Amino acid sequence: MAISEIALSNQIRKLSKILNNLASRQAAKLGLTVPQGMVIREIYEEPKTMSQISQAIGLSCSTTTGIVDRLEREGYVKRIRDDSDRRVVWLHREEKLDGLIRQVRMMQDQFYVQIFADLSADERAQVAKTMTMLIDKLEKKDGEGV
Repeated sequence: MAISEIALSNQIRKLSKILNNLASRQAAKLGLTVPQGMVIREIYEEPKTMSQISQAIGLSCSTTTGIVDRLEREGYVKRIRDDSDRRVVWLHREEKLDGLIRQVRMMQDQFYVQIFADLSADERAQVAKTMTMLIDKLEKKDGEGV
């Protein structure tokens, strides 16, 4: 059965919408918003500047500042001014964030186990192969600036 590029495009949009909705519901269970989760993901491995975070998540500096304000109030992150340039603010994770990350990972693992539990090993391999091919093509296009 041949499928058109438009039909594939529609399926990708539908998948993206479903995943975004599921992510929103999962984040809400932890008292977070999706943008807060995006900020957390950016700084979890290493501190980053507010500008780096804003650019990485594709939101304005003022919007990112509001998100970080809420995360800081909750005790998940802290701001530290750069010693050599006081205009630069680094965002560091707090210890409290580690517990939250453990919860997020457990929820994600359980979610995907449930999603893929009904697939055979061959079906999972086919899904993985197709996703890898799609990711490779999208990363190539992204690298080309298209």
